[in-house]
Amino acid sequence: MMRKIYPILVKSVNYRLLSVLLFSGLTFLPAIASAKYVPQKRRPPKESTRVGGSRGCPGDKRNPLTVLAPHTFVGKTASLNPTLIWFTPKPEEIEVHVYEFGADNKISRTIEIARLKKSQIKQGTNSFKLSRSKALKRGKQYLWQVSIPCSDGSFFTQKAEFEVTKKSKELETQITNAKSISKKAYMYARNDLWYEALEEVFNISDQSISEQLYQSLINDLILVYRKLKKAR
Repeated sequence: MMRKIYPILVKSVNYRLLSVLLFSGLTFLPAIASAKYVPQKRRPPKESTRVGGSRGCPGDKRNPLTVLAPHTFVGKTASLNPTLIWFTPKPEEIEVHVYEFGADNKISRTIEIARLKKSQIKQGTNSFKLSRSKALKRGKQYLWQVSIPCSDGSFFTQKAEFEVTKKSKELETQITNAKSISKKAYMYARNDLWYEALEEVFNISDQSISEQLYQSLINDLILVYRKLKKAR
């Protein structure tokens, strides 16, 4: 059964921030106030799940999609049905896969495979929310990936590994008492919950605030990548 997609259009500069900065050297940082996304424990992903290789389909230098998530380290969520978000410069047929890792750090089972038609995808940002019937488990590690078909019959894929953790009681109280969605986004970011922070940003109806917080989160993610690169 096809899951609901929540399309959100973004300015072209945002796509360039992702496709150029995250995958082409991280040489520019926008002057934007930070949302304080500073992950405390940056556990590297398994070697088999690292993003690398081609940045596009054969013969096409453009980046056809960008997964918006940590990929040089394992991201975190406290949601059992998280929202997964990616960018594409034009509508494309999309496949979204979610896998669970077993005790041996190998993929043990498939949680979801969703095949989305071109008509369901919008230029810019698209998201996929895992249904409650496919709920994940706390303490488990997962891999999600997005794939599009290339003209030669191959597939271009980007992926990100993440783990499901638990919100602290202190954070739950802060979220309950928060008076705005933007405040919740900041709280999630400061508590290392990337997926919740980004989802909250997309729930903000005020486009100017949403845009500012979005770019702030991307800026923080770029800073993290830069520090990891220097540490190697």
